[in-house]
Amino acid sequence: MPLPRVLEPEVMSTAEEAGEYDEMDFSATDQLFAERAADLARGASAPVNLIADLGSGNAKIPLAMRRILPTATRVCAIEMSLEMLAVAGRNRARDSAALHLVAADVKCVPFANQSVGMITSNSLVHHIPDPRSVFLEVARIARRGAPILIRDLVRPDNEQALEKLVEAHASQWSPLQRTLFSDSLHAALTLQEVRELLDECGLADVRVTQVTDRHWSAERA
Repeated sequence: MPLPRVLEPEVMSTAEEAGEYDEMDFSATDQLFAERAADLARGASAPVNLIADLGSGNAKIPLAMRRILPTATRVCAIEMSLEMLAVAGRNRARDSAALHLVAADVKCVPFANQSVGMITSNSLVHHIPDPRSVFLEVARIARRGAPILIRDLVRPDNEQALEKLVEAHASQWSPLQRTLFSDSLHAALTLQEVRELLDECGLADVRVTQVTDRHWSAERA
């Protein structure tokens, strides 16, 4: 029997959780995400003047994007957790970057219909009880044909596979960090679930693939 999805809290509400998450080293995958986003922006059919990064957390990914994108490209980091926004603010100050931090629920973002030149999101979807709410919002705000890059964890087939991933990638982390990672894997979607939800939400042209042993990527070039 496939591993059932077990929801985790949608928002990191404590300073301890936000701080522990910020200390996790995702620098390699964060940089790969930023580089892929920059590639998609460069290849877009129309100039990308605004990027909305949904569920930005500590803002390390939009900051990495900011460093390799043209200065004319406005990047908005959207996050609902006030504790995570506080961490993001500190990271932004350290980078001295022109990054816009927006306190908002990703299920109802403050952008007009078809107004955003590109949508990015990393490790958000597994936090959302019904991911349709996010995908529908992406479909609403994205400019027609705008590039889309959404990545998240893949839910393993069974508990044994999940424990192997935790051991492989989090063996040196603190107990709380290991728990956060394990809970996230339990709350993640399968590739088939992602494909079905995107189709249902009017994003059938977004291609879904598994890109690492623990991540899927949904892209529209």
